[in-house]
Amino acid sequence: MLDTKKVKVALGIITKKVLTGPIEVSVDLTRRCTLDCLMCWWRSPLLEKQPSSEWSNQAMDYELFKKLIRDFKKLKIKRIILGGQGDPMLYPKLFEVMELTKKAGIEVALITSGFYLTEKKVHMLFDLQIDCLDVSLQAATSETYLRLHPGQSKDTFNRIKNHLMLLSKLKEEAHQNVPHVRIIHIICSLNYHETVKVVEFASEVGVDSIGYKRVDVTTQTKELLLNEKQLEEFQELLNEAGEKAIELRIGTGIKTFRKFILKGLTTGIYTTDFYSQIPCYVGWNSARVLETGDVIPCCGCFDVILGNIKQNSFIDIWYSDTYQKFRKQALQLDKKAVLKAGCKCYSCVDYGNNLGIYRRLHPIKAKEIY
Repeated sequence: MLDTKKVKVALGIITKKVLTGPIEVSVDLTRRCTLDCLMCWWRSPLLEKQPSSEWSNQAMDYELFKKLIRDFKKLKIKRIILGGQGDPMLYPKLFEVMELTKKAGIEVALITSGFYLTEKKVHMLFDLQIDCLDVSLQAATSETYLRLHPGQSKDTFNRIKNHLMLLSKLKEEAHQNVPHVRIIHIICSLNYHETVKVVEFASEVGVDSIGYKRVDVTTQTKELLLNEKQLEEFQELLNEAGEKAIELRIGTGIKTFRKFILKGLTTGIYTTDFYSQIPCYVGWNSARVLETGDVIPCCGCFDVILGNIKQNSFIDIWYSDTYQKFRKQALQLDKKAVLKAGCKCYSCVDYGNNLGIYRRLHPIKAKEIY
């Protein structure tokens, strides 16, 4: 069946006009988190400076979210991604947010560390029938989990494992496919050796897929990058993991990861060459709303503020001249070295979506890239 939403997005790109709202929007509900993941952009123990309590306690007002969801419904947005700078499981009204979103006919994808899951919350997530649950675990064993999460115990990893198994059991007993559960495995120097083990772990706990991701480093976290020897070992493990995943029927994006991300694991520069070949379409396809109400294009453009929903509706911001200016600049990304200050186009998480759109718009040219 023809997806009219995607058709309108594509036509908008071709005509350089906005014909519909985005397909998906990421909404940051809270900055609260008590974990100390080594690869975290904000709270890694490797960082010289930790965020202030004022910054960490930022959260979106629930009434503001209700206003936002009304705009999303009018724009016929298909999916909301709840993640961000903190763990959404710590937002007091998270389940009200998800229920409200589902009632509006919008899909819900939740990104969490898994640390704050409880047996009760697992049942609640299942009963709400959220569409996707991403658990950013980064490990297949308790030993590696502890290396990446100093201050935790083996019980933490085992508790998360048990909650994943419980959710799988609930889905199996109800003959239900949702939520689609994915383990996020950010590859770094401390966990690359578990590339195959994470596939076996995924099968053991009954999740649907694995998201192999790149580690996004700062000057203070560069030690998490792989060296050349580790990269060679990782490539072999990745091949084995791909074969194992097929055998165990676990979904992965290994082919795309290998093609566009692999070499950057030693430098932290991943998608610069990619964006010398294709433009950026995030201005038509997606958006992100921060806890403060600021609207930004994506998670790599924190300094590109396009408006604030406390002052203007999301609809007005989406159709504003400011947003349109960004879109036009993004379409020139493959012709310029840098989009604009504040955008991390060298380490983009939206490259997969952009490639998918490019393949639909330019199927012949795309073959040269993919």
